[in-house]
Amino acid sequence: MNAALEVEWLKLRRSRTVAVATVVLVLGIPALVAGFMRAAVASPQSQLGVKVHAMVSGTGWAAYLGLAEQICAVALFLGVGIVVAWCFGREFTDHTLVSLYALPVSRGTVAAAKAAVVTAWAAVVSLAVLAVLLLAGPAAGVGLPDGDAARAAPKAFAVALLTAVLALTLALPASLGRGYLPAIGGLLLVVLLTQILVTLGIGAWVPYAAPALWSQTTLPVDVGPVQLALIPVTAVAVLWATLRWWQTVEVT
Repeated sequence: MNAALEVEWLKLRRSRTVAVATVVLVLGIPALVAGFMRAAVASPQSQLGVKVHAMVSGTGWAAYLGLAEQICAVALFLGVGIVVAWCFGREFTDHTLVSLYALPVSRGTVAAAKAAVVTAWAAVVSLAVLAVLLLAGPAAGVGLPDGDAARAAPKAFAVALLTAVLALTLALPASLGRGYLPAIGGLLLVVLLTQILVTLGIGAWVPYAAPALWSQTTLPVDVGPVQLALIPVTAVAVLWATLRWWQTVEVT
């Protein structure tokens, strides 16, 4: 397992796809949130300010991090999803699957190593996004981090992490489809179906919608511990199916 982890970590660390995704997520999300919040604070009557006010609840750090949760629930799923698609699909697209036989481990172990390094990367990125959000508070017009920030930060991190965990499920379409594009297609399909189910009023029970709905305190949608617990359950179940597939896949 250690050998597989070392190899997959080396691939992840040297990937331009991962590097670009990291920069875009860690710097792009806080910049977007700070810009929106600044517009709401400095120009509350402007068109953008009115739209931002409709997305937030409360004032100060609670409103700022609440807005960040909503953006993270979308941006992190897309960003982490692309990295997952690359990690699990590249062996087929780049025709390097056969080279995995050179490792003294099974293909199932290789897949587990892929899941482990991507999960660790996603957790670090989620934490980094929160750290930059806190640093960007003064630029957003909410001042220096205070007690309100400390109380709101754990939920913001939880939304980011739960969203990243859900993106790991894209490993299955990347594997079954043997490439990046099936996973990207799966990502778009998930987004579309999630929107439909939310419109039908059952979004709280859809794991892919739960983080976003949990973050939107202005909506009359009750997302409780049971609905949130479905997120890791879904991720573990799909990852288990992915590992089983890798264990039995035939190289052609």
